[in-house]
Amino acid sequence: MKNFNLTLICALLIALFSTTSELAWSQTKSLKQTAIPFLRTNILPFEGTYVVLKDANVRILPATKGRRIGRRKRGDRVKVVGRAKGHWLAIRDAEGKDIGFIYRSILMPLVDGTLRTPLVGKVSLKHKRNCDYTVRFEGKSPAEGQVFEFADYRIKWNCVLDSGPFTFNTPMFLTEGPYRGTSKRIHQITIDILGLAESIESVFSTHALWDRDSAQVTFDSMTLQRLSRVPEVTKVQAKSISDALHGAIKIAASAWNGPLWTSIIRRQISGQN
Repeated sequence: MKNFNLTLICALLIALFSTTSELAWSQTKSLKQTAIPFLRTNILPFEGTYVVLKDANVRILPATKGRRIGRRKRGDRVKVVGRAKGHWLAIRDAEGKDIGFIYRSILMPLVDGTLRTPLVGKVSLKHKRNCDYTVRFEGKSPAEGQVFEFADYRIKWNCVLDSGPFTFNTPMFLTEGPYRGTSKRIHQITIDILGLAESIESVFSTHALWDRDSAQVTFDSMTLQRLSRVPEVTKVQAKSISDALHGAIKIAASAWNGPLWTSIIRRQISGQN
């Protein structure tokens, strides 16, 4: 019995080693297939626009010992086309020429929130609340103390409730730089409703976060709990700006409670919208 167990264990170990080796070889082969040549090394494809946070060296190799071949100043935009070992990003110029490497922590990822055409969508909620909406891009505004801008939008809502159809508008914005100024590609999307709080300066805001790496928009928070409820939708897949904006709207509408909808209707009746 002991000999049988020993034989079985050996067989299992051999099989496990074989499977692990095949998996490691397969992963290595996959990495080699996806790697692309860049100057004197290989990089993994990773595209995006970044802004330089402070004056930075551009090096010919992804290492501090690599020869310096240029500089980029704070506020410069650079086109990233790949990443190398040690948190280095490869940059290329507008004509497609390989430039060199910049250390990742010196760069902040950006996204362009411009919409060329309006977005049209629909949300269906509980209690027969159905809304069509149109999102229009209104321009960009500076983010105080940041090197990026806000992309500004206006949402026109056409809704049908038990009391009948009504229309209202809400502003929305996207942080083109990362949420809280980190190096992660996570952007905040906020939808504001004005004039519902106790004072005219107060705004009811619903916040969502778009993580471009996981391609998801998730619910974050709301500013007035008395007008909020647990959202019916907390997460939406989003690979693009359009997906992200649609997702944030769906999440926000599902988090607004009955008293909020009543307040919106009263505002329309009184002519405040």
